[in-house]
Amino acid sequence: MLLGVAFLPVPLGFLAWIGYVPLLIALDRRLAAGASLRALFGLGYVFGLAFYLVGVHWIALLSPVAITAPWLKWPAWLLAAGYLALYGGATAVLAGWATRRSGWSLAATFPPAALLVEELRASGELGFPWFQPGYSQHAYVAPLQLAGLGSVSLVTLWVLILNALAWRTLAPAAPGGRLRAALGLTLALALPWAWGMQVLRAAPQAETPRPVVALVQGNIPGEIKWSGRHQRAVLGRFLTLSDSAASAEPKPALLIWPETATGSYLRRQIDQSLAVVDLAARTGVPVFAGFADAEWDSAGRERHYNAAGTFLPTGRIGEVYAKRHLVPFGERIPFQRLVPALGRMDFGQAEWASGSRTVLVPSAAGPFSCLICFEAIFPDLARSDVRAGARWLVNITNDEWFGNSAALYQHAAMAVFRTVENGVPMARCANTGLTLLIDSYGRVVGRLPVFRPAVLEDRLPPPGRPTFYGRFGDWPGVLAALGLLIALLRPRGAHRASGAAR
Repeated sequence: MLLGVAFLPVPLGFLAWIGYVPLLIALDRRLAAGASLRALFGLGYVFGLAFYLVGVHWIALLSPVAITAPWLKWPAWLLAAGYLALYGGATAVLAGWATRRSGWSLAATFPPAALLVEELRASGELGFPWFQPGYSQHAYVAPLQLAGLGSVSLVTLWVLILNALAWRTLAPAAPGGRLRAALGLTLALALPWAWGMQVLRAAPQAETPRPVVALVQGNIPGEIKWSGRHQRAVLGRFLTLSDSAASAEPKPALLIWPETATGSYLRRQIDQSLAVVDLAARTGVPVFAGFADAEWDSAGRERHYNAAGTFLPTGRIGEVYAKRHLVPFGERIPFQRLVPALGRMDFGQAEWASGSRTVLVPSAAGPFSCLICFEAIFPDLARSDVRAGARWLVNITNDEWFGNSAALYQHAAMAVFRTVENGVPMARCANTGLTLLIDSYGRVVGRLPVFRPAVLEDRLPPPGRPTFYGRFGDWPGVLAALGLLIALLRPRGAHRASGAAR
């Protein structure tokens, strides 16, 4: 429960530094008692269940628009926590097995085991990196700079190491053992903090004024946006807010609207498309908007996309980007390639088709790429975009489904990491919030209050330096896998010898 509370929108992220300590105490006792792997799994599962019941409690608070049968919210909350808790059980088994095989301390095997399981949890069609421990540290800007070295994975590893050292300061040990653990804990906290502060002090400043961007937060309730009966009024709100922003000084270089901004097929509905093109032509400011889109494939089937594109002052619409990573059960039922009949199940999901590539959008601030909603929680997508040439990121989202719950803040906190990992700023435009402007070091330099129609208009922060993570990718996960492999392949004789030496 301590770990779950660390993810709530309150300044308690430091609880994650000790959130695993109760599990480590219990796991060590069971290992000493010779417990079976099944018993270890049960212990880890109960830990995970308590953690995720707190973490995903917002599923039970979802907007009625988000799910066709509102009563499903409660079993969905329990099922989600029960599924995610399986990874807690897997962590306990993997760490316990590696400890027995190698003879190493649980303090040495638990951090890489937990990190490797987190990497697996974030992979595949059901990939869900939400609640990776490193994300609880988004408010601590100095140690957050570790993400530039090894993504959120390195911050997660740091949190896990802090837990292991905190546990060793409490555990019975040989003379001097607790003192060494306490010293290690102090250094593990202080050194990343001091290094991160030095990185922030050395951050380059923009030599010339940067272009202004305007993020339009329409605050359209879901029951109006998706009703199909208020399209003119919805579009009118975005046009009014945008007209006001475009007339300000200094003039914005780009207007950004959120994911599926108007709830309509904006590019395909001629009257709406012409209205947006007229806005761009009249003000001279391009409009980058999220919208539902559709096209016919080579087999003659109509495919629908969660998309985004630029309405240019010339009257053209730029290249359209289609969302690549869809929300399982929210935008598409997973595993339809294996079981096509799953596509006929209706839980209120949109059933979009997925895009397949990065689209670089030219702008006065340099080319940018778009991450739609859920895509901002996957480090590899942003990294591939920046490696393809993006100099800043746009994240458009519609988090109205969550209401003003913890999920609203958890989702935004994960997007912050993408800036530090890649050394680029981000403009995050949300329908109801959180609308943010974030610099290349994870500092929020502009925000709007939630659930209020408004425009965030400010200069885009400059790009930072290329990052180690951007060049080499997720090396902490590879390192964790190699460490565990060595532990699991260590000869049993070495285990007995080390035990005799102790």
